[in-house]
Amino acid sequence: MKQAILTKPETIELSEVEKPIIKDNEILMKIKNIGICGSDIHAYYGKHPFMSFPIRLGHEMAGEVVEVGSAVKNVKVGELVTAMPQEFCGECEPCRSDRYNICDTLEVIGCQTPGAACEYFNVDASLVKKIPAGMSAQLAATVEPAAVGVHAVRRSGSVKGMNVAVMGAGTIGNVTAQAAMAEGAKSVLITDLSDYRLELAKKCGIPHVANTGKISMKEAVKNAFGDEGADIFFECIGIGATVNQAIECSKKGRDIIIVGVYGSNPEINMAWVQDREFRLIGSLMYVDKDFQDTIDYMSAGKINMNPLISKVFKFDEYPEAFKYIEKHKNESLKILIEM
Repeated sequence: MKQAILTKPETIELSEVEKPIIKDNEILMKIKNIGICGSDIHAYYGKHPFMSFPIRLGHEMAGEVVEVGSAVKNVKVGELVTAMPQEFCGECEPCRSDRYNICDTLEVIGCQTPGAACEYFNVDASLVKKIPAGMSAQLAATVEPAAVGVHAVRRSGSVKGMNVAVMGAGTIGNVTAQAAMAEGAKSVLITDLSDYRLELAKKCGIPHVANTGKISMKEAVKNAFGDEGADIFFECIGIGATVNQAIECSKKGRDIIIVGVYGSNPEINMAWVQDREFRLIGSLMYVDKDFQDTIDYMSAGKINMNPLISKVFKFDEYPEAFKYIEKHKNESLKILIEM
């Protein structure tokens, strides 16, 4: 089968290897689509702190089941599926409390173990999720990033009836805003410096958008929610400046959810965090319920990923996809690879 290996910074090599032989508890899927994630881009440039070369990328995936192990009962040949890419121990304290997304020895498929950037991919059947009829393989490959948003909106409990502010209108910010709406938020504001990404947010049904390069965050919140203000902030960019904006604009005693990935340690206004009893809450990946609920939300039209699919490349064009992203950073939200 064909596979794509990131061998060193900015170098993806296509090669041929033997098709996997599955274990009793595994399924073999013929890959149809994989997504390129922000973490893949960091790895491509050699800047991901938890990924090393060589690595076969691909933790956002969709494929058709072509073989099932003898112990597998929940999946059948011919079904369209995706998979959660988390390999966890099941024994540590986080795992015992069903928080295996932060397992002490967590490894992520396509990050620490070989991913789905290949023609045939074997994976433990317990990680596999069936895709409902009517959902394409392209959309199925976007379930994984959408699940990140669903998990994020649940990190402080419920957003039902709240005014929600999301900072950053990239893929993760967009799906977080959509997830907040699906989870019953009263209203949602999303901000960014890119009018292009804000227009995509409008197409996804997000009611309030604001370019904070043109107006302040305080003005954006006021315009969206009036005197009620924002009840919760989601920081989906990964820089200190936006965390501090959330701290400055938040009501006292509220939560700020940190969803963005930070490349450096930012200076944060911890004096206000202490004085105003803010809670800074981290969010990483998702758990099973988040992932399944995301599939259900997408199937019901409550999360719309179609506008976020920017371009689709053939598998043999895998290296060109990263070059395209480099030249079109602003317009590249979700780039897919198709077999």
